[in-house]
Amino acid sequence: MTKIIFSRKGFDSSAGGIPSSKSGENLISFPIPYKKNTLTTYNDIGIGRYVKELSNNKIKPNDTCHYDPNLDLGQFGQVGAAQSHLENNNVGVGDLFLFWGWFRETLTINKKTVFSKDDPGHYRLFGWLQIGEIIHLGKDPSWFLKKEPDFKSHPHTIGLWAENNTLYLASDKLDAFGIDGYYGFGKFNASDKTNLSFDPYKKKSTWKCPKWLNPKHGGSGMTYHKDLKRWSDNSVDIVGRGQEFITVPKKINECKKWLKNIFKDAKNIDEIKSSKKLAEDINKEALRRAYLNKDQWIKNTFH
Repeated sequence: MTKIIFSRKGFDSSAGGIPSSKSGENLISFPIPYKKNTLTTYNDIGIGRYVKELSNNKIKPNDTCHYDPNLDLGQFGQVGAAQSHLENNNVGVGDLFLFWGWFRETLTINKKTVFSKDDPGHYRLFGWLQIGEIIHLGKDPSWFLKKEPDFKSHPHTIGLWAENNTLYLASDKLDAFGIDGYYGFGKFNASDKTNLSFDPYKKKSTWKCPKWLNPKHGGSGMTYHKDLKRWSDNSVDIVGRGQEFITVPKKINECKKWLKNIFKDAKNIDEIKSSKKLAEDINKEALRRAYLNKDQWIKNTFH
């Protein structure tokens, strides 16, 4: 049975300290700041100005980041307790990650990007990845870099990690719950359908909850949320910790209908092709910079 994993990613109150950017229907999930195991800066992925302005210059455009998931190339890495949770719940090929995070509407005032006072910040879905292949990289992924050098910009293939360091690669095409016509990975536009927060003015972590998921309606529930007190008739109070919330849908037809509605706001194939070209350029720049500054890069990245 295909599983759905609601995967928390992007800036939060401790990593980054500000919401990611929403501008109309456009979403930019900010990868968390990271000094090691990375070659990618915020400027590399075209968002240096946004993180600088929205963080009031606390985060610099040339600061490096943990660019993961990479929804331009269809890659997602996981490690430690979160990876153990995925393994213990038998997450495998064919299962579907739905990535979500903390967002807030932004405006441009006097040529500067600022947060809108009309949006207190909310949670929403921003992308997906259906698992096509699972690669157990291990503590030292250098063996994989020698085999697949094009993956050098992905942080989980650089430096040293915990032993269960793992890379998930997307399937070529999405094939889950009767949904087709999409790549196995991609990004959503912002809409009411991708918004998760029931009433962000009260509490952004209270999600709107479809009946197929809600155990009070015979739904499947999800990991980390066994306490029925968290569930009301049409909402669920999300736990503050934990990255991967796993569910095995029981009401398949209701789940299909919900997902198909969500995927109406998926970016089209031409938009994804453009993003893939950008990601390939990022890889080339990362390799060039690593070669020109290899001594300092090795010191900063591996130690």
